[in-house]
Amino acid sequence: MRVGFRASAVAFALMTAAVTLAAMGIFVLMDPRAQAFWGSRVEDAVSFARSLFER
Repeated sequence: MRVGFRASAVAFALMTAAVTLAAMGIFVLMDPRAQAFWGSRVEDAVSFARSLFER
């Protein structure tokens, strides 16, 4: 069975994204400054999402 170009390109893009996210995850786990930065960003995003659904 032959794999087409489109399937190869999509698989490449997904694998690149997965490896990038894994590397960022390891970076965040190792660096306390990164933990604080991303923790505040996630907290802001959650607060914004909650504000959309509150009356």
